[in-house]
Amino acid sequence: MLLSVIISNRNDTSMLAVTVRSCLEEFKALGGDAEIVIVDNSDPEIYDAIQKGSCFSNMYFHENRVRLYRQNFHCLFTAREEAIRRSKGRYIVCLDSHMIVGHKMFRDLVDFMNANKENPLIGFAHAPISWCHQHESLARHDRDVTNNELGPWGKAYAEPTKITWKGMPWICRRRWFMNELGAYGALSEHKISWGGGDMHIGVKPWLLGYQNWAVPTSPAIHLGPWPKEAQKVIGHKYRLYRESGQYPTSFGFLIACYVLGGEEMIERNIDLVNKRFGWRENIRNFVPRAIELGQRERAWLEERQIMTFQEWLDLKPWEQPDVPAEDHGAI
Repeated sequence: MLLSVIISNRNDTSMLAVTVRSCLEEFKALGGDAEIVIVDNSDPEIYDAIQKGSCFSNMYFHENRVRLYRQNFHCLFTAREEAIRRSKGRYIVCLDSHMIVGHKMFRDLVDFMNANKENPLIGFAHAPISWCHQHESLARHDRDVTNNELGPWGKAYAEPTKITWKGMPWICRRRWFMNELGAYGALSEHKISWGGGDMHIGVKPWLLGYQNWAVPTSPAIHLGPWPKEAQKVIGHKYRLYRESGQYPTSFGFLIACYVLGGEEMIERNIDLVNKRFGWRENIRNFVPRAIELGQRERAWLEERQIMTFQEWLDLKPWEQPDVPAEDHGAI
């Protein structure tokens, strides 16, 4: 199989149906050689409704175009990893459960990977992302780390371009994600519910000697988060993983910071995380626990990385020319 689209779902219903139908329409540009794999963390009654075909036709299950699996604990990262383990595609694309797929987005992502299949440096390739209530000119491909390591949104690109990091939608080789990248590492090992995952797997490829690329194509459209004024009317909750799991919202950012850049990176970003995500508790009280949970993966990364996080910031490898494949590790 050519492509597997992986989706983790927690309590999305009508939004999930939109995402599934949008994917199925775009599979036509690939000749149908694709599947959707959903790992569901929903409340039992919602999972039951999805399974019975109340959200979208369960004929898709019988046709093996959509496969649905249950995970009885709430963790975005383990759900995505389980979906990847269950997938059959040469490539995987990651989507949230509340998205509209851009026109020919899957085909353009696959074409980019196929054109670069002999290049071992390619890690992730990214379609731009946009939001349903915004104009398409606001679609973005990357994060700008010039003044902020967690990065405000950067820009979209009209040509294939190396980029810093970004969240989904991304495409990569299935085996590469689980083996060379080490997947979500500490975030999945300790069942962190939400927070830090995009930065975690977005920066890690660069430290390990791989590259992130922007692919010019139609953006994937997020159905939310809506402006506060609209939320009062719509009532749709967004980021449904945020209030689940063992630790407070965005705790994963502290772990990701420690794994990637040590205690120095936590200290540089702790106030920003607090401001951006509005912790109810004193965020510094959670730093020792974040360090403890991140130690194993940090040791794994230090054994394999070709540059430190600080060297990544200083060298800006996304701005450097490509190197031959035999020089992998010398970006």
